This record gives sequence, structure tokens and C-alpha cells, in this order.
Amino acid sequence: MAVWVRLAGVGLARVRFAYSPVFETVMAVDGLRTPGAHAVHLPWVRWAGERAAGIPGVDVLLTRLEGPAKPAELMPVPDVRMPDLETELRAVPAAEAEVIRRCHEVLVAPHWKRITAVLEADIAARAATLADKGVEAVFKDLHPEVTWTDGELVLHRKPEHRVDLAEHGLVLCPSVFCWPKAWIAIDPVGQGVLRYPARGIGALWEDRTAPHDDLAALIGRTRARLLTLLEAPRGTADLAAALDVTAGAVSQHIAVLRAARLVTTRREGRHVLHMRTTRADRLLE
Repeated sequence: MAVWVRLAGVGLARVRFAYSPVFETVMAVDGLRTPGAHAVHLPWVRWAGERAAGIPGVDVLLTRLEGPAKPAELMPVPDVRMPDLETELRAVPAAEAEVIRRCHEVLVAPHWKRITAVLEADIAARAATLADKGVEAVFKDLHPEVTWTDGELVLHRKPEHRVDLAEHGLVLCPSVFCWPKAWIAIDPVGQGVLRYPARGIGALWEDRTAPHDDLAALIGRTRARLLTLLEAPRGTADLAAALDVTAGAVSQHIAVLRAARLVTTRREGRHVLHMRTTRADRLLE
């Protein structure tokens, strides 16, 4: 069984990336309903469980999310790469929109900067793959259940269904809280949307401000913290904010780590992104 998504011509040219604060919030609430199915987020579940109980209307939202299929009206397709929460909520029924807004403020917003860093890093990495190897390579690396076969995107282990997006195109949405599944809109109106777990989720809830003591003794605490933060690509300003140092100080430390082949740097449009190397991964282990 599988969902077959036809992409060709105009539709293939309209493939783009985006992420959705509404979708992340809805799936976060769903993670509270079935924490065992979202084990990677258990640290967040322990933090959020007591806070969620005090949100008016959350019980109704939890009931709406029961079952494997989720209401399409609670998961709007983002029309830009980084949509604003309030803009997205205009596409959600009014009763649910207010509950989702409260859930976002209490449960997701305190972690939103960390979450968006993972989502942006995923988009940056896949955009680089698109530039280097083409759209087929992007599709093949999205998720174990997603394949690209003869001009069709195939999601395995889903109910048998066919979706024709040859005219409208597809939005590829990295997500944190959809882990471990990939999700596809099977009856889209206009552009289709495929949600998939972003890279780097496994380290999302780690205490990234506490480096390994032995590594800190070897290369210095700030550089050790930099390597700990760079499990996914991040920019200089983002690193400076996380470390509470100047961007110039970050650049100096990055230059040393790059000379030691522990960090690589690449430019994505107007942004410069740094990421640790496999050599650094082995050092951290």
C-alpha cells in the first residue's frame, strides 16, 4: 500500500520548502496525547504536560486529534517559507484557532528559537543538495518511507491513494513534532504538502550549553560549546546569541576549528552557515 504523488513539468518546478508554526503546535499537542509514539520528545513532554493541563480548550483539541488521520483544516499549507503564526491561524476555524494560539504561547513559543534553528538547518542542507544533485536526490533523502520512482513520489505504508500535483506543485515541510512519521495531504486543494522529520531532532532537547568536560579541557570551553551547538548548520549571529559573545569572537573560534578540520563553512545566499565535521563528531564521542 502506498500514496502515489505525480509530479511533472510545472508541478516539479513548483516544489519549494517551508515550515508551519500551526502544524508544529498541533503535532506537539498530539505528542502529549500519545507520548510513547514520539519518544524523542519525552524531555519536552515532561516539561509540557503540567503546563498543558491549564490551557482552556486543550481537551477538545486533543479529542479532535484522536486517530491516525488528522483534520486537514488544522494543518494549513504554508504559503511562504517562514509564515507568521497569526497569518496561518486565519486559515484555521475560529474555535480551534484560539486554542492553538494558547497552546503555541505556552508549549511551543519558549522553545521556538531552538526549533526553528533545526528547521532552518534542514532546509539549508536540502537546498544545498538540490543545487548540487537535483530534486531527485532531495526526494530520496527525505524519509525511509519516501521514494522517487518514474516521476512519482511514493509514500509507503499508507492507504492506497493517488494525488496529481503535476499542475500545482508540492511544499516540502520539515517538522520537529511529526517525528517519526512522514505526512502527506491526500486530498489537497491547490499545492500539496509533504511533512517529514527534520534532521537534528535527536539532539533537540539536549542541554547544548554544557560541553563535555574533557573536550573543554582539550580545546577550551567556548570552542567545546561551539562544537556542541553545531550538530546542525547555524549562522554566526545565532551562535553568538547562544554563547552570549560577540559575532567577532565566534568568527575567531570558528576559524581555529575550521583549520583543525572540525568545522566547515558554506554560504547559502546572504547567509553563512557553519557545521561540524565527522571528525568533530568522532571527537565528541
